[in-house]
Amino acid sequence: MMQAIISTLTERFKLSNWVSHLSLASILGVAGFVYALKDNRFRNLNLFSTKEEDDSIFVPGLQNLGNNCFLNVILQALASCKDFRSFLQWVIEDAKEEEQFPLSFALSSLLEELCIVGRRRSVSSPREVMLELTDYVRNFNLTSQQDAAEALLHLISSLQEEIVHCYRPSESSNLSDIVFSRNLRILAPSEGVHGLMELKRWHKHLRGPFDGILGSTLMCRTCSSQISLEFQFFHTLPLSPLLDIGGSNIMFGCTLENCLKKFLDAEKVENYFCKKCWHGAALKFLSVIRASETDIEKLRSCTGEDLCDCKTSLCLERMPWSNSYSYILKQLIIARFPKLLCIQVQRASLNMYGDSVKLSGHIAFPLVLDLSLYTPSSIGLNIEKTQLSSQYQNPEASSSDRGMYRLVTVVEHFGRTGSGHYTVYRSVKVASQMEEEDDHCDDLSWFSISDSEVSRVSESDVLGAEASLLFYEKA
Repeated sequence: MMQAIISTLTERFKLSNWVSHLSLASILGVAGFVYALKDNRFRNLNLFSTKEEDDSIFVPGLQNLGNNCFLNVILQALASCKDFRSFLQWVIEDAKEEEQFPLSFALSSLLEELCIVGRRRSVSSPREVMLELTDYVRNFNLTSQQDAAEALLHLISSLQEEIVHCYRPSESSNLSDIVFSRNLRILAPSEGVHGLMELKRWHKHLRGPFDGILGSTLMCRTCSSQISLEFQFFHTLPLSPLLDIGGSNIMFGCTLENCLKKFLDAEKVENYFCKKCWHGAALKFLSVIRASETDIEKLRSCTGEDLCDCKTSLCLERMPWSNSYSYILKQLIIARFPKLLCIQVQRASLNMYGDSVKLSGHIAFPLVLDLSLYTPSSIGLNIEKTQLSSQYQNPEASSSDRGMYRLVTVVEHFGRTGSGHYTVYRSVKVASQMEEEDDHCDDLSWFSISDSEVSRVSESDVLGAEASLLFYEKA
C-alpha cells in the first residue's frame, strides 16, 4: 500500500525529476503524513478544521479577584445545584423589596448567569456577591486563601441571617403565635389556615436545601436501654478517610462508602456509664449483704435520674460509681436527609511534630449514592411527626425521605493545607436548554473549571479527582 501511495504522489504532481533527488526517507515521510490524514489520525488536532471548536460548548468561568479561588469553586458548585437556585428564587419572589435581600439577589443573579451554556467562552465576576457577603463575614477575608468548606458555611449562614433579619410575616399572621427553638426551627404553628400558610413560609425560608439533621444516641448494650438522644443541624458531613499503616496517606482503595460507614458506626464510650445497670448491680449487692427490704425497695423504685442519691443513702459506698457494669455505645444517625448533601473529605491532619499536613490519595466516590443504606431504620426518627400534628405534614414528605442522591459537583484542592489552588468539576445539562430541566445523568455534561479557565471533561476524569468537597443532589 505504501508503494502505491508513493506512485500516486509521483504521478499526480509530475515530480519525477524532483523525486529522484529526494531521499527515500523523505518520500516515506510525506506518504505517511498523507496516509495519517486519510485515516483521520489527527482528528484531535485543530490544524485543518474548526469543527471541534464549533461543536464545543462552555459555561462561564469566574474572575479571580485576588486569591478567591476558594469562593469561586463554591459559587460554581451552587450553580449546578438546582434545589439551591430554586430556594433563592423562592426567597426573591417572596421579598417585598430588593434592598432587603441584597446578598440573595446578587447570588441568584450570578448563579443564573453561570448556568448559561454557550458556544463562546465567557467570564463572569463574583464582585457583587463578594461585596454583599463582606457585610456578614467581616472577619473572613475573601481576598486571601481560605478553606472552601468554611466559605460555604459562611455563605449559608449569611443568607439565613439576611432572610431572618429582613423577613416580614403576612398581615394575617402573628409572630407571637409561633414558638421558636434556639436554632430558629418552628416548634408549634398558630391555629387556622393562615397559621399553616405562615408556617410553610417560615419552613421554606429557614430550611435551606443543605439543612439536614444528625442524631446522636447513647445506648447501653448491656441492658438495651437508650440513655440519651440529641439532634443537631448540619450543612456538611465531615468524613475522615481510612489511612494507611503509617497514617500519612489515604489507604489505597478507600471509598466514600468506607468513610460513611466509619462516620456512622457505633463506638464504645469509656467515660460514661449506665445508671440502670449500676442500680441492677446495686440490687444484687444489697441482696447479698442482706440489706433491709426498705432499702431494697427504695433502690428498686429509683428511676436513676441526675438527682439520684442511692449511693450515699443506701450504704453503697463500696460499689464503684463507674461504667464497669455496662457497655455504652455512641452512634450518629441521619435523622433527616437534606435536599443537597455536601460531603467534606477531611484531608488535613497533624504529623508527629504537630504540623498540619495534607492527606493525599484518591477516595472512590459514586455518581449515585444511596444514603439510606447507612441509616439505622429503628433509630431514624422523623422529628416533625413528633413535634407537629399530622394535619401540618406534607403528604409528599414520606417519598422525599429517600436517601438516593446523584453527584452534581466535585471540588478538588492542589497544594498544601492553608495554600494552593482550588478547581471544580460541575455537571450542567446542555442537551436542550429550552426544555424543562431533567435529573437524568445521561443528559448531563461535565466541565472542569479553574477560575476563568473552562474545559469539557468526561465522567472518568471527574471520578478520578482527589475530592475535597462532594455535592450530591437528591434524586
